[in-house]
Amino acid sequence: MALKEMHHEDESKRVVLAGKPDHGHTDNSVSTAKYTILTFLPVAIREQFRRNGNVYFLVMGCLMAIGWYTDAFDSAISPWTTLGPLAIVVSISLAQEGAADLARHRSDGETNRYPCVVLTRADDLDYAIGGKG
Repeated sequence: MALKEMHHEDESKRVVLAGKPDHGHTDNSVSTAKYTILTFLPVAIREQFRRNGNVYFLVMGCLMAIGWYTDAFDSAISPWTTLGPLAIVVSISLAQEGAADLARHRSDGETNRYPCVVLTRADDLDYAIGGKG
């Protein structure tokens, strides 16, 4: 079955009546925010470590920590000279990303609270006003 045919079959299953609310489907609210409170840290940290530079310094810091805190090999430099600046850079990036996403949430809320015009059928209006129904 071709993709076009499958798409056409999916559309034929949904019936929308003019003037009747369609509560089973999505609404018209705008959502441009990337994160929720629960997903911010895991997703934002994953995004930070998609950058090769951050991964490099994390691996180097871990190797330095193994050499510093175990007898596996000697490390001349403390791992915190690498992990400390990495933590600062990632923290600042997370703060910027969080502030930007908070601004997106506020903008979405403002857009979604904007008044709109709702069109209804003339039959429903006549019935609601007390006309014939």
